[in-house]
Amino acid sequence: MLVVGSVNLDLGYTLGRLPRVGETLHATGRFRTGGGKGANQALAASRLGADVTLLASVGHDAEHALADLAAAGVGLGAVIRHDDAVTGTAVLLVVPDDNCIVVDARANDLLRPEHVRALAADTPPPAVVVTGHEVPAPVVEATLRAFAGRTRVLLNPSPARALNPELLALVDVLVLNEGELADLLALDPAPATPDAVAAVLKDSGLGDTLVTLGVGGVVAFEQGTTTHVPAFRVDAIVDTVGAGDAFLGALAASLADGVPPRIAATRASAAAAIAVTAHGARGAELTPDAVDAILRREPAA
Repeated sequence: MLVVGSVNLDLGYTLGRLPRVGETLHATGRFRTGGGKGANQALAASRLGADVTLLASVGHDAEHALADLAAAGVGLGAVIRHDDAVTGTAVLLVVPDDNCIVVDARANDLLRPEHVRALAADTPPPAVVVTGHEVPAPVVEATLRAFAGRTRVLLNPSPARALNPELLALVDVLVLNEGELADLLALDPAPATPDAVAAVLKDSGLGDTLVTLGVGGVVAFEQGTTTHVPAFRVDAIVDTVGAGDAFLGALAASLADGVPPRIAATRASAAAAIAVTAHGARGAELTPDAVDAILRREPAA
């Protein structure tokens, strides 16, 4: 599979609660890891057995952000390296049940459509292609146009931005949370329950879509039919950073392996449950055995 996406260096602070406007709080902890949605998704998929190539753009300081990807076997030969730029960065404020993230794109903004087109021309189409909005809009468009109709294309429209309906039609599976769904469809307020999301999707005109709802599970909309996949219980939520990336990486890995979408979504939910038990986007011990162990648990009601 191919991931066309971002690579960041994450600096995270754990807090008892998120600060109010103008307020200063003391952190209870600090961590520094690799991040970026594209890299996180590629790492999750590779840890779960997929053959993954990452197309991304990084600066001269990217080794820390790429080390665990290389160790997990992610193909980094297509990564564009810029000696005169710095890698994207993110600052995370993390509380047990929520987080806020500020991203500075930096080298991610140097990824170009021609990088996508060159890779698409030089290599056979992979089983699955994943892309998202932490890279420039022209790169996402180039990815959709290069691979639509040749393979299964997954789009994670995060952070939310406007999407051309013509481009949306090139997406095979849209994966987003309820807030991003509300932004995409101009809804206020965002649908907050599985039933509300299902009702929105049935009237949306969207194609196959998965909407993640955190502890509310996932609503899968496939060929006009909605299914609710409950979340899995975990003993303790450490932080929710990276849960969506673990979900998408696991989903793509399963789809690339020929797993039916409903089962793939269930396995992806198990991966997301594992992700919330460790700090940061890449800290969880995500393995096929760990996912299988979660799948043997009773889902949340």
